[in-house]
Amino acid sequence: MIQQDMTAATRQDFGKGATHRLRQDGYAPAILYGKKAEPIALAMEAKTLTRELLRLHGHNVVVTLHIEGEKGNKIHHVLIKDIQTDPITDSVLHVDFFEIDLDKEITLEVTVNYTGTAKGVDMGGILNILAHTVKVKGMPLAIPDEISVDVTPLELTSSGITCGDLAIPENVELEEELDRVCVSVVAPTKTIEEEEAEEAEAAEVAEAEEGAETAEAEAEEPGASSEEE
Repeated sequence: MIQQDMTAATRQDFGKGATHRLRQDGYAPAILYGKKAEPIALAMEAKTLTRELLRLHGHNVVVTLHIEGEKGNKIHHVLIKDIQTDPITDSVLHVDFFEIDLDKEITLEVTVNYTGTAKGVDMGGILNILAHTVKVKGMPLAIPDEISVDVTPLELTSSGITCGDLAIPENVELEEELDRVCVSVVAPTKTIEEEEAEEAEAAEVAEAEEGAETAEAEAEEPGASSEEE
């Protein structure tokens, strides 16, 4: 699991006007919530937040969040639960953090990263990815950022790689059916144009065969006239 330090400040002003002023000053609103505590409204430096979150996007990250102005200088270990970004600039508009206990197990979706080129693909097959993520359970820092799978041995005749074949750390539990197929190589499907061409060709062959049979049958029939004596 990736670990990242971030800093935030408590936020006291609320509402659309306050949020607009906050963003004009170069900050983004955020919220921290958890199962045992009341939500805490936060303000975070927008440029730094955007840079860090874009770098970490798609990864499982435990953020060590330092909150300025909070009594007791408590450190919060949190997961990034939701990110709202500007559709034009990609700058972060709002972030939801969820506090976790590093000493308690959690369940997360982990990305499966497929590497290599399958033998079946080299033979004309298509790599069919059925699982982009798998669910695992374990201590937060023990959960891997991703699970790598080498697809090189896969052939067209193979049954594929299942969840049971994945390399899972010993102290992490896989929360999936072991026979669930993650990736396989399948024969290429025909396009509509190819199917129509094959159907047209088959029709032409059938028509030609029918014509040949008709001509043969006519040749075997007795002549309509007899020879003069």
